[in-house]
Amino acid sequence: MIVAAPTDRVLVLSLAGTSGIRALALSQALVGIGTSEQVRAARREFADLENVMFAVGSRDEIPWREHWFTLIVDTEGGPVTEAMQRALAEGGRIETGS
Repeated sequence: MIVAAPTDRVLVLSLAGTSGIRALALSQALVGIGTSEQVRAARREFADLENVMFAVGSRDEIPWREHWFTLIVDTEGGPVTEAMQRALAEGGRIETGS
């Protein structure tokens, strides 16, 4: 299980496995990206949470400003991409898990 600090700005890569999203969202806001189908499903599943946002994207195309996220949760465990490095804030971390 991934543990995030209340001050972390969290990005969850791939919404295929959403088991950890609710637990993470209990302590801070987060953004999840995935396919359009995954985004629609996640929006339905987490409609009761006000501090989550879902957008279409991938590990290669993160639709967010540079150096914003302090924690990137990689649910697929793939290679670190340029887009991930661009989105990660200085001193941020990338963790694998769900």
